[in-house]
Amino acid sequence: MRILKNPNVDFLSKRLVAAGISAVVIGIGVVSLVTSGGPRLGIDFAGGSQVIVRFAEAPDVNVVRDTLERGGLANATIQEFRSSTFDDIADELIIQSPGLDAGSNIDTVVATVNSALSGLLGGAQDGMDLNTASRGDLVASLILANPLGFNLTADPETAESLYQAEVTKLLDAKATAGLFTDWSEVEAAGIDAAVLGVFRGEGYFGPYAIVGSDFVGAQVGRALRSQTIQAIVWALVGMLAYITYRFQFKYGVGAVAALAHDVLVVLGAFSLTGREFNLPVVAAFLTIVGYSLNDTVVVFDRVRENNTTLRRMPLRERFNTSLNQTLSRTLLTSVTTLIVVTGLFIFGGPVINDFAFALLIGVLVGTYSSLFVASPIVYLWLKRDLAKRH
Repeated sequence: MRILKNPNVDFLSKRLVAAGISAVVIGIGVVSLVTSGGPRLGIDFAGGSQVIVRFAEAPDVNVVRDTLERGGLANATIQEFRSSTFDDIADELIIQSPGLDAGSNIDTVVATVNSALSGLLGGAQDGMDLNTASRGDLVASLILANPLGFNLTADPETAESLYQAEVTKLLDAKATAGLFTDWSEVEAAGIDAAVLGVFRGEGYFGPYAIVGSDFVGAQVGRALRSQTIQAIVWALVGMLAYITYRFQFKYGVGAVAALAHDVLVVLGAFSLTGREFNLPVVAAFLTIVGYSLNDTVVVFDRVRENNTTLRRMPLRERFNTSLNQTLSRTLLTSVTTLIVVTGLFIFGGPVINDFAFALLIGVLVGTYSSLFVASPIVYLWLKRDLAKRH
């Protein structure tokens, strides 16, 4: 399928303009990285804790920050986002606490956040908050009420096991809803009617719920940073070896230069937009490397073919012809990929938004670099070799 009929673009005549654009874009990204002290590392690399809290009504972030500082999380970073693309308000907060001491763990951090938010939002009501109660507290309340009438003295293990199962239904329903706001959400979980009666009698729905938490030690974060750098460097070395084996060393240099160009542009985009650099984003970067290389290999393959079939044609025309012959395929692949990635970016939700953003920029830049970075480098190298022979 061809979306362009007999294109005739002089790509190589625009190589200096393209080089200037690339230099400016990469320069802006580098300046942003330097002035901001590097990319904004997620807890995967920086170490620390992350707690995600969903609210029925979004609170004042500045008040939350002050409350957390008084509660012991002095260096907490708070990020607002919407749990749904179509929500009008930011109803979730990501609370990150980097650089915690070795004695900290995620349970103590969650307890601190719970304590601070409970005071901020007016304190607890009489009863048990079904949005924040722990599994242990829920099971203990059922054993105390014993709505199923077990003989707790003769067979406490069976009673605890079955009440655990009922609590699991409740917690699974909360995980699906994110935040209980109506009893119909609890009833839909299929909880035993007598157990549901205890929850109704003793429970209420608080104004927030912790929907996610994670903790990474500082030592683990440093190890992940080192492994990530190694992964990207070895990926580039592997690509250089592959292209050198399949084509020539000069082609490998052009391909790796284009890949490094793409990585720097996307990294600069993350710095400029203040996005978090974490493990899913690393996966996106490695995906970009593979995608960009695929485009470049297609172009190089056509160049090599035309070096045989069109060897009487001047080198510059031969390269331009090769680029034009593969242009329809390149654009078709890029457009179809962009449609999917754009859908992920817009509708995929906050969990994969940074991943999709990296792919979105990477696909665009990867297509550009195949045409205006990799090919001109190889062309200039071959042109120099020809000049030496004459």
